[in-house]
Amino acid sequence: MQILKDEDIKKIEDDLILLKSRYVKLVDNLLKVADVLKEEKAKEYLFHGVARRLDVIERCVENIYSIFPLRRETLLSREELKDVDINLHAFFVNIFGLLDNMAWVSVYERNRRKGINKKDVGLYKITTQEILSAAFKAYLNSDRMKKWHDEYLKNYRDALSHRIPLYVPPKSLTPSQQKQVADIEEKRSRAIQDRVFSLTDDLQKEEDGIGAPSPFFVHSLTETDNKVVSLHAQVITDFGTVEEIVGMFCVMFKAEA
Repeated sequence: MQILKDEDIKKIEDDLILLKSRYVKLVDNLLKVADVLKEEKAKEYLFHGVARRLDVIERCVENIYSIFPLRRETLLSREELKDVDINLHAFFVNIFGLLDNMAWVSVYERNRRKGINKKDVGLYKITTQEILSAAFKAYLNSDRMKKWHDEYLKNYRDALSHRIPLYVPPKSLTPSQQKQVADIEEKRSRAIQDRVFSLTDDLQKEEDGIGAPSPFFVHSLTETDNKVVSLHAQVITDFGTVEEIVGMFCVMFKAEA
């Protein structure tokens, strides 16, 4: 089931080809930031927080596309679906954590107050934003970035951590396929009532072969207005957003060199 236009698929495929080089460039920029940092704790959060999470984020994108290629037509197995979900979970958690790690780098390096209240550390916390550069702060508080953080990233991360976890549905069905599946379910119910279990197995196999891979992810169909999100387009777009945030973060520190 293709939900993306051919030109969109081509753009995503081009982005995937450049994914590794884009990641390497980000790491190179982080190394340049490390050269200007004076506080060891700031360096620790840069290397073991920001850089390590960035590594995981990039690998999650690779894994999702490896398991579930854009043009795949056959249904994913149960194991493949679980592996996509695992990588999707790690992807979201580490993006959220990467933002917090950048906040910790900023606080340890730029905060001149005595003591640090953990509850005040976060790129969208007022106390942390007081020590950010004017350009970085304005970027984070732009309408686009506020909406991405508040309505999308935080919403889905909170759902993953505390409510319904993100998942990729096992299949997509056309209206005619939905009717076909309903008919099979009715036949299977009768077979179970009649204790004809060999027929139930055959009906299950027939149902398993109906449908196409579902190129979406969801958490709860009742708790969010977003309902479903395009898996492939969203993770590559989110990587681009991370790339942009890290780039602005690096500019802030390199400007002080």
